Amino acid sequence: MLIGQAPGWREIETGMPFAWDAGKRLSGWLSAAGIDVDAFRERWYVTSVAKCYPGRAPGSSVDRPPSRAEIARWGPILLEEVRLVGPRLILLVGGTAHRFAFGPNARLDDLVGRELTWDAAPGASVLALPHPSGASTWLNDPSHVELWREVIGLLRERWAELET
Repeated sequence: MLIGQAPGWREIETGMPFAWDAGKRLSGWLSAAGIDVDAFRERWYVTSVAKCYPGRAPGSSVDRPPSRAEIARWGPILLEEVRLVGPRLILLVGGTAHRFAFGPNARLDDLVGRELTWDAAPGASVLALPHPSGASTWLNDPSHVELWREVIGLLRERWAELET
């Protein structure tokens, strides 16, 4: 299961999650973990914290994150999805997903590169990735690149375990 922030307008237009630049970058990350795009598109349940496009930030060319009210509205539905799917592996992609799972003070530096547990998904291996959009600058820091490499290695291992 992959949990992102919210669908973007291109995702709404195409009906495909991670359909544009962020999707290309995410596909590269998954490929680095040994997961091809077809396997991802066929086998992964992809969802998001918010279930509809939140729109652009005022005066900006980037999508705005879901508001607290939107997260409160959609959160119970996401938790029910997690319960119904019962995933063995969850990728939390981006800060909105991280904070939804681990609280408002969750920080990428503390999550990426480690295997995590989440009360909403008992028994699942939970991994955190930064948001793959070009707007995210987190990977510009060399120490963050090492954390990213570690989580990609963990993802490769967990995916291989699911394949057997």
